[in-house]
Amino acid sequence: RQEVVMFLGIGLRLGMQGGGSFPPAALFASGEEGAWYDPSDLSTLFQDSAGTTPVTTAGQPVGKMLDKSGRGNHATQSTSSQRPTYQTAGGLHWLAFDGVDDAMATGTITPNVDKAQVFAGLRSLSGDQALMLEASNFSTFADGIIAVFAPISSNSYRYRSAGTNRVDVNVAGFTAPVTSVFNASSDISGNRSTVRVNGVQAATDTSDQGTGNYLANPFYIGGRGGTSLFFNGNIYGLIIRFGPNVLAAQTADTETYMAARTGVTL
Repeated sequence: RQEVVMFLGIGLRLGMQGGGSFPPAALFASGEEGAWYDPSDLSTLFQDSAGTTPVTTAGQPVGKMLDKSGRGNHATQSTSSQRPTYQTAGGLHWLAFDGVDDAMATGTITPNVDKAQVFAGLRSLSGDQALMLEASNFSTFADGIIAVFAPISSNSYRYRSAGTNRVDVNVAGFTAPVTSVFNASSDISGNRSTVRVNGVQAATDTSDQGTGNYLANPFYIGGRGGTSLFFNGNIYGLIIRFGPNVLAAQTADTETYMAARTGVTL
């Protein structure tokens, strides 16, 4: 069986502390489908959606963010007023989403597998329901999707996974403003969804997720279809990966790398 793995603002340790030794590109070494976004790499950020005007300093809009996985799944925003901004302080780098209309989207990504994993480095600034990431423009009634709500309510994250049945895993205790390393994994055929926050397992759900694979969809970053449930906060990076299971050691390394990029101590 294969697995989908999605990482938000992450990386791996490979036996070293400090979060700088693991190259996330290694997660795609066997040709896995997906995407990797890294706001700390200014060479991947552009002010316009065509990718002609580089981002050079804090406060500038980001209209295009290049995918570093090698799969060409770049994230863009063609409307200038709806672009997040690049920010940096204290050695950290992020995209700031205003919670009003900022959002980005990829082209269609085709998993053709039935497992997913998400690692996220994020800061939520509001308790209003918001989508940080969603496959399809309305996951509530879609098959073969994943989604991350940050938050779903005033103090809870939600990870959603669906084959032909939808399963939501809510994790409470994270009241905005809050910065977290978020890790969710799911397996449609194995009927499993697990959420970890800041290196600790927070919840597991073994409800029936139905059948099938995760389906071909664009991924929306920062809002539902770019039209609603806008995320108010920071994203420190994003990786989406479809392929074999990520090992437990790689999970720990990824969380360590992400923690370094978000300023979180695990």
